[in-house]
Amino acid sequence: VLDDAEDIVPDEFVDPEAPNVMKVNSYDLDTAVPIKEAIFALDYVDHDFFVFKNEETGKPSVVYKRNAGGVGLIDF
Repeated sequence: VLDDAEDIVPDEFVDPEAPNVMKVNSYDLDTAVPIKEAIFALDYVDHDFFVFKNEETGKPSVVYKRNAGGVGLIDF
């Protein structure tokens, strides 16, 4: 029996297979953008999605390229 058991702190477990954040992006949500313009922007960004402030709702939205083809829209 250890009298000092409360003084023993186990090492923090680090999962070797956990994903690491490789890049952080920031998005300007001050200017509202029409959905058509956001879809157009998909061809000029280096990823399959575009985050923007939706001109119709005034809220953040995401347009993305769907694996099945076409474009999807996520509203918040």
